[in-house]
Amino acid sequence: MNLTKHWWAILIRGIVAVALAILLVTATGFTLNVLIIILGLYLLLDGLLAIIASLAATGHKNWWVLLLEGIVSLAAGIAVFAWPALTLLILVYLVAIWAIITGIFEFVASIVASWASPGKIFIGAVGVLSVILGTIILIYPLISLMAMIWLIAIYALVIGLALIIFSFKIKAGNANTESITQ
Repeated sequence: MNLTKHWWAILIRGIVAVALAILLVTATGFTLNVLIIILGLYLLLDGLLAIIASLAATGHKNWWVLLLEGIVSLAAGIAVFAWPALTLLILVYLVAIWAIITGIFEFVASIVASWASPGKIFIGAVGVLSVILGTIILIYPLISLMAMIWLIAIYALVIGLALIIFSFKIKAGNANTESITQ
């Protein structure tokens, strides 16, 4: 199986991330508990979709990078729901560590992908942005909750748009390959 046949899994990840960004920016006055639920659901869904995309790409030599990213997101999502009260205390660190780890995997994936991979620059840029965001959050852990919500929203919007663009690049690359072979 090949990732180009399952471009839709990456598209769905992007759409979910953009929806999270919009919800975080537009939903005023929601409680910390709602933030925890939204974050946990996003992490679980993102992790599941990354795992699906990785399993669809098992024919690619570096499919495991996306699998590890999915596992990290799933683990973070499970931790959010397993310890919601504690999560309020460590939310800053959870988001920071998650962003750094997934950013590293995304950046590595962009480096090890073949030069012909469509849109690999977007995944590399998302990886770098993830590491920068995570590092900023670790350096300034006392950032206000509103600033954290906006940072998460901006991050989700950037990663969502990058994943949507990447999915269409993959789809277009697949369509071009199919038209050449027919």
